[in-house]
Amino acid sequence: MPKPKKFKLAASFKQLQTQKAKLDAARKSQQHRDQQEGMKKPTKPIRKPRFPYTTSNTILLIGEGNFSFAHSLATQLGTARNIVATAYDSSDIVDTKYSDAREHIAAFEAMGGEAMFDVDATALGRTVGLKNKVFSHIVFNFPHAGAGIKDQERNVISNQKLLMGFFASAMPLLVKRSANGKPVAGQNPTGADDDDDDDGRKTSTRSRKRKKQGNGEVFEFEGAQATVTYSDNAVERDEPEQPEPVAAPGQIHVTLKSGPPYSLWNVRQLAKDSGLSAYSTVPFDLDAFPGYEHRRTLGFKDGVSASENHEIRNKDPKIYMFVVRQEKPVDGAGVRGDEEETKRRRVEGRRGKKPVGVNSETFGADVRKSQNKPMGPRLTIDEKRKRMMEIFHDTMEPYLLKELEKIGPKQKGIVSQTVKDVVQSLVDDNMVRCEKIGTSNYFWSFPSESALKRKTRLQDLQKEVLALETKQTELEQNIEQAMLGREQTEERKSLVEELTEVEQLWNGQQEELRQFRECDPELMAQRKKQAVVAKDAANRWTDNIFIIQGWVRDKFNMDPNDFNKHFGIPADFDNL
Repeated sequence: MPKPKKFKLAASFKQLQTQKAKLDAARKSQQHRDQQEGMKKPTKPIRKPRFPYTTSNTILLIGEGNFSFAHSLATQLGTARNIVATAYDSSDIVDTKYSDAREHIAAFEAMGGEAMFDVDATALGRTVGLKNKVFSHIVFNFPHAGAGIKDQERNVISNQKLLMGFFASAMPLLVKRSANGKPVAGQNPTGADDDDDDDGRKTSTRSRKRKKQGNGEVFEFEGAQATVTYSDNAVERDEPEQPEPVAAPGQIHVTLKSGPPYSLWNVRQLAKDSGLSAYSTVPFDLDAFPGYEHRRTLGFKDGVSASENHEIRNKDPKIYMFVVRQEKPVDGAGVRGDEEETKRRRVEGRRGKKPVGVNSETFGADVRKSQNKPMGPRLTIDEKRKRMMEIFHDTMEPYLLKELEKIGPKQKGIVSQTVKDVVQSLVDDNMVRCEKIGTSNYFWSFPSESALKRKTRLQDLQKEVLALETKQTELEQNIEQAMLGREQTEERKSLVEELTEVEQLWNGQQEELRQFRECDPELMAQRKKQAVVAKDAANRWTDNIFIIQGWVRDKFNMDPNDFNKHFGIPADFDNL
């Protein structure tokens, strides 16, 4: 068997140096050629900052601190005519907390914006300046209750209450969308301008032009052309008006930092519970808002607050966008049937069976029919309780919870997920009885039983009222008897004044006695007695220590000096 070759360390190191020298020479040669040929390394494309607002939006800003965001937003849009910025604090408090606020407010108002103060995010409907106004975007950047709670769980709950109140308060101020997707009368959230026809009627700028051509028509729509050919037996009809573009729903924007404790707020679930749906989530790009300076609720304080947005720059903030959740029509099957019928007719029209498209009256009727489907109203908790009681009283039968979850949506329009909470609230108020039979819980309520409970409760309340009225009468009589002989006379007035003077004199003397209390003979005698008792106690414990010292000396043959040194007893230790 041949022996393996031996490699020396010096030879291996020399080989590595040679390879490295070759690589460096090749790299320098390539760089030299690149410089001569004028080649440049491809630069990475610069990402454009995301800016989620346009000049056609009507924007309401909530919880502004130093109004730098409002100023930056107006600067980016070029105008602030459609922006209303609000602050929770008053104008004086804002000036005190944020020294640069007045400068931003002046610039913002100069661009046409409106600044408002003392605006509670959970009570926007009670703000006078916001009445009869609607907005396409309501923005709450970095909300915080500012309660100063150290406990994280309680702090999270306080901020969740703030967001829930804000969602409920902001939803009525959003641009509303009707069932067919169009804005409600009087609202124009799309911002599209209307042009006047020659006959004075308003028509949308997204109008069409139509030309006759042979056995069909050519339609021009925003620069594009389309030709529709009709069969020979087609009947020419007037072209109906095109529907308006579907309006974008109003949006609520909430900007939060990433990570705890903000991730514990669960903002998406709070919005869902408030009747909102998630629309989108995008990063909050600081580069899109130059001049914006983040501030805390407590204001800018040296040593606590950080400048140049350091508090949010590395926290990956995000904008959570929500829209009002649209209730689905109850008869969903009919809508799907209409859509399928519409698709079938379109296909038949392409095959030449009948003219279809923009001039088909049947197609327009189908579209209007599907758009005008009624949407079920949302029930309040009181309405749900009332309807649930109707189920019990109409049938007068006991039910399982699963049975109620099936009957409630079908007969009374109660969402199945809320049936359990509604029934439990009725049980807590003693309006519905619950008994466990075997392994199942049965719920029931009879009209006679409910009436009897209410009648008994009414009688008890009447007895309580009667007892309180009797007690009130007795107290009034006692007051009248106590006032007898205490009429306000000159003699009584002079006696009251004399009593006041005597009380003031007595109080002064008591204060003087307190100052000389240290020299009180009785106090000195008492202290002497206490000193004697303390001396006797000290000598008694000293004797006990000497007894223990003698016992240790006799028992363990220990020198008294070693004993005193071991237990820290001084050499002059003796009786007083």
